[in-house]
Amino acid sequence: MKEVFNNEILKKIYPKILANVFLLIFIIYPVFTVFLQSFYGSNGFTLDAYSKFISDSYYFGILKNSIVVACFSTIISIFLGFLFSIIIFKTDFKFKNFFKIAVFLPIITPGFISSLAYVFLFGRHGAVTYGLLGLEPNIYGWKSVVIMQSIDYTTTAFFIISAVLLGISGEFEDAARNLGSNEFQVFKKVTFPLLIPGILSAGLLIFMQSMADFGTPIIVGGNFNTLATASYFEIIGRYNTQMASTLSVILLFPSMALFYLYSKYHKGYELKKSKITKYSLSNIQKVILGIPAVFFSIIAYLLFFAVFVASFTKSFGHNYALTLDYFYEAISAGQLAIKNTLIYAMSSSILVAFLGVAYSYIVYRGKFFGRKLMDLVITLPFAIPGTFMGLGYLLAFNNYPLLLTGTSSIIILNCMVRKLPFSFKTGNSVLSQVEESVEEASLNLGASRLKTFYNVVLPLLKPAIIFSMIYTFIATIKSLGSIIFLMTANTKVLSAMVFESTINRQLGVGACYSMFMVILSIIGILGILRLKGDKKWI
Repeated sequence: MKEVFNNEILKKIYPKILANVFLLIFIIYPVFTVFLQSFYGSNGFTLDAYSKFISDSYYFGILKNSIVVACFSTIISIFLGFLFSIIIFKTDFKFKNFFKIAVFLPIITPGFISSLAYVFLFGRHGAVTYGLLGLEPNIYGWKSVVIMQSIDYTTTAFFIISAVLLGISGEFEDAARNLGSNEFQVFKKVTFPLLIPGILSAGLLIFMQSMADFGTPIIVGGNFNTLATASYFEIIGRYNTQMASTLSVILLFPSMALFYLYSKYHKGYELKKSKITKYSLSNIQKVILGIPAVFFSIIAYLLFFAVFVASFTKSFGHNYALTLDYFYEAISAGQLAIKNTLIYAMSSSILVAFLGVAYSYIVYRGKFFGRKLMDLVITLPFAIPGTFMGLGYLLAFNNYPLLLTGTSSIIILNCMVRKLPFSFKTGNSVLSQVEESVEEASLNLGASRLKTFYNVVLPLLKPAIIFSMIYTFIATIKSLGSIIFLMTANTKVLSAMVFESTINRQLGVGACYSMFMVILSIIGILGILRLKGDKKWI
C-alpha cells in the first residue's frame, strides 16, 4: 500500500520536476550568465564596463537614442493603430478591405524587409525619390528608424486596441446619444475612457519592442546606434563579451519595468464582438480621419510590392529591365538557408504549441508551492530583449556539458523559449473556459492524469495549439536579433541572408530572400490552418 502511495506521489512530482529543470536550464541559466559576464573581465570581477558606460558619452548617447526612438515610434503607432480601429469597426467607410489588408501586411513582412523596401523606394536611387523626384537624399538616421518601426508596430496597436473596442457595448454609447451628446462627445466621454487600458497596454508593449529592436536600426539607422545594435557590434566587431553583456543588462532593466506595467494594465483581451454601434460622421470628418489611414495604407502596399518588383528587376529605381538573375543567385546560395528556416520554423512551432499548453495545464490546474514563480519564469522571455537572450545562449551553451553552440538545436531552443509565453498564455485563456468537472469525470473513471490530459484536455486545447503554431511559425521565420549570435555557415536562415545581402548592398538578392520568407510564411499559415478540419490532428 505504501509503495502504491509513493508511486502516485512520484507520478505527480516528476512532471513538475522536469518542467522546472527545463526552465532553469534554458531561461534562468542564460539570463544569469549574461549578468555574470557583465561583471567579469580579463582580471576577474570588475565594474569597469559599467563605469565606462556611465563615464563615456558614446554609451550614454545610445541609451538616449533608444529611448527617443521608442517614444516617437510608440506615439505614432498608437495613433495609427487607434485610427484604423475606429475606421474599420466604428465607421461606414467604403473600401474597408483596403485598410484591413494594409494594417495586416506587417504581420507577414518582417520589419527589416520593410526597411529594405524603404531603401528601394526612398533611398539615393529610390523609385520615388530618384525616379520620380530626381532627388538623392540620405535617408539613413533616427527619423527613418522611427518611420519604419511605426509602420511595423501599428499592427500591434491595432490588434490590442481593437480587442478592447470590440468588447465595448454600443448600449453605453447609445445611452449618451439619447441624453443629447453628439458623436464627438460620445467618443470623448464614453468610448475613449474605456479604451485607455488597451491604449496603455499597446503603448507599453510597443515601447518595449522598440527598445529591443535590432533589425531596423541596423538597416536604416546608418551611424545611429541603439543599445541592441551596439551590443551586436561589441560582439561582432570586438568580441567584447563583457561590454556586450553590460549593454544587454542595461537594456533589460527598462524592458522589465515596462513588462511589469504591461502585465498590470493588460487584461488578456480577446477579439469578441458585443453590440457595436457606428458613428454618424460627416463627409469632412471622414476625410480628416481617412487621410492618415490612406497615406499609411499606400506606404504599406508600396513597401510590400517594392520588394516583389526589386526581386525581378536589374536595379530598382533606375533600371526596370526584367531579370531572373537575382533569383538564380538567391536559390543557388540560399538553398541551405531555406531548408534551415523551414526546419526551424516547423520544429519550433510544434514544440512551442505542445510545451506551452502542457505548462499552462501544470500551472493553471496545479496547486503546488511555487506555482506563481513558475508562471513568472515562463513569461519572462516575453520581457527579455532578443539580443539579450541570444547573447545568453551564446555564453551559456559554449562549453561542456551543455555544448550547443554551432548546432541547429541551439537555434530551435532559442526560438522556442522566446515564443513559449504566447503559447502558455493562450493555453491559460482556453483552460479558463474548460470546466474542471470534465477532467474529474475522466479521473473518476480510472484514467491517469497523463491519460486524461492526452485524451480529454488536449483536444479541448486545439484552438490554442493552432494559434500558437501559426504565431511561432511566422515569428521564427522573421527572427533575427535573438539568433544572430548563434548562427554558423551551416545553420544560417533566410532572415540572416536578407540581413547580409542588405549590408553588402546586394539589394536585388536580398529582395529575393525576402520573397522566399513571405512565401514560406503563407505556406506555413495555410498548412497549419488545415489542421482545424482534420479529426486526426494529433
